[in-house]
Amino acid sequence: MRSILFVLLCTFSLVGKAVELGDSRAEVLAELGEPQSTVAAGNREFLNFVGGRIVLTAGKVSEVQGPLSGEADAAEPESRASVAPASPRPPPPPAVRHRGVRWLTDIDHAKAEAAKSGKRILALFTGSDWCPPCQKFEAEVAKDQQFAEIFSSSFVFFKNDWLRNTPQPPAITAQADRVRREYGISQYPTLIILNAQGEALDEVDWSSVRGGSFKEIMIEAIDDSRQATAGGKKASSSWWPF
Repeated sequence: MRSILFVLLCTFSLVGKAVELGDSRAEVLAELGEPQSTVAAGNREFLNFVGGRIVLTAGKVSEVQGPLSGEADAAEPESRASVAPASPRPPPPPAVRHRGVRWLTDIDHAKAEAAKSGKRILALFTGSDWCPPCQKFEAEVAKDQQFAEIFSSSFVFFKNDWLRNTPQPPAITAQADRVRREYGISQYPTLIILNAQGEALDEVDWSSVRGGSFKEIMIEAIDDSRQATAGGKKASSSWWPF
């Protein structure tokens, strides 16, 4: 195993949950899990969680209500409504996004970020609600702190999530279908290195990597493709001999 695996032995930081304005419905569910209840009204959808509510407009987060910490204050009985209110509590601290990777879900946004930063795009084509290997990658790699530390300086991260069992706005489904067809995706998960123009430079091949945990194998395979596409050049092979 190459020296890159040494990084995998470093300390691992616990991460928190957070949602930001503009996040998609899929990103919200990935961060917070399934809501307790949902309410739809026109192009708006309200996702109710313990401790707060997420408001989606046209499938994107437009408002975050409450700390969404996973723990809500116990509701006071109505009979206490006449009792003088207690001193107001200080507002909750702002939510902090986990220190792992932030996966963009709009390919044009990813291209713009790559062009601005001079990075390549690591494109993940996944099916998070039906594909077991995809679910394993998302659970063990996609939000891993060590994975982020290794690759964030090289890549903008894009995820195309082809959902089969989770309802979502038709426009989001159509966009995911268009992008996966554009890149000819037929197997899941698939990881492709793109340049800032969206041109495919290399497909990550982890089948030849031997030894190590699932996360170590995936990181080594992605690093092979990173090395093979250095300078934004198309690779003839994802293997590098050093």
